[in-house]
Amino acid sequence: MTAEPTDRRDALSELRRKHAHRGSMADVAYWALREAMRAGVMRPGEPLVELDLAVALAMSRTPIREALRRLEVERLVENAPRRGLVVPTIGLDDLVEIFEIRGVLEGLAARRAAQRMGAAELAALGGTIARMEQALANGDLIQLEEASTQFHLLLRTGSRYARLPMLVSLMFDAHRSVVVHAFAPDRSASSIAEHRAIYEAVAAHDQDGAERLAREHSRNALRAQLLAHEFVE
Repeated sequence: MTAEPTDRRDALSELRRKHAHRGSMADVAYWALREAMRAGVMRPGEPLVELDLAVALAMSRTPIREALRRLEVERLVENAPRRGLVVPTIGLDDLVEIFEIRGVLEGLAARRAAQRMGAAELAALGGTIARMEQALANGDLIQLEEASTQFHLLLRTGSRYARLPMLVSLMFDAHRSVVVHAFAPDRSASSIAEHRAIYEAVAAHDQDGAERLAREHSRNALRAQLLAHEFVE
């Protein structure tokens, strides 16, 4: 067993408490580890040692093993030769694949939301645009990203597809280790404009337009990530 840095151990302990309501110990371990990777508590390339994780999460190795198996099936961890399970390192091909799948799912969500969202849901969706614009004016990047996350969550929920939020969530978590802020200074205004265009298409019940704009938004987000990581010139 390797020594756990205190701040990392404390973070994992806090995540265990946060997800204690999830049900079984395996479920608690699964969600705690998934969020730990998403939040950067465990970094790309870092080994996932059952015993270390069991100590950090104050549980036996059996639920840890079950959680890691589930994460591996979902490709949120990988089995590296001679190293065992590690936090994945995302490369160019992975990033493109993830964003292309995400674009299809987000497009479908927008199409169905345009068909199915009611007045109250549309008002809530429009409210996230106002919050994004206010956050940009205030230079508040955290609030900007939170409003964007809420926008996409409302869109997926409004699709009335029960499985869609889970599938898109997997895509988001799959690329958290490489993605920088979605709202870089030269991307913020255009990204908000894209959100507004999607909202207006959904509010107008323009299914084709909503799907097309949502897919374009995902493609633009991918290009921003590629430029940020110097994958393209």
